[in-house]
Amino acid sequence: MTIVIDASSIILLAKIDLLEKLIERNPLIIPEKVYIEVVKGKEKGMLDAFILERLVNEKKIKIEKVEKIAYEEVWKLFGLWAGEAEVLALALKNNIPIITDDKKCLNRAKAAGVSCITSLDVIIALLKNKHINKEQAKKSLEKLENYGWYKKNIIKLYKEKIK
Repeated sequence: MTIVIDASSIILLAKIDLLEKLIERNPLIIPEKVYIEVVKGKEKGMLDAFILERLVNEKKIKIEKVEKIAYEEVWKLFGLWAGEAEVLALALKNNIPIITDDKKCLNRAKAAGVSCITSLDVIIALLKNKHINKEQAKKSLEKLENYGWYKKNIIKLYKEKIK
């Protein structure tokens, strides 16, 4: 199943070495604004920016243009930042789920009836489908915890799902 993914999730999944594992199972599309937002990190030497650029060049992640009117409608209605607004517009247009770790985007997408998962859910799904083992899942959660994106109690809940 094709999934649209936002910048925060691309960055987190690249940092925990699971972005390419995800791509092996699910085609990913991203809007132009997300690509620009992540690849801008090359200026600061961010590894995730180089990884995304390579995956797009290898045609493993597809960039899809969002119609201006669709973007503006979503932006006005939901008050999301540019990248997240384009992600939601693509999801609505193509009737596909979203991977996001942005709380506001997650809440707005759910309100719009769009199926959503987080990077934490990706770890569990990869484990359940035997694309990673328990040790890899635990290490991925530990890395996410070290990046400080999620509170420790949320990470703890997902660690319990691995046992």
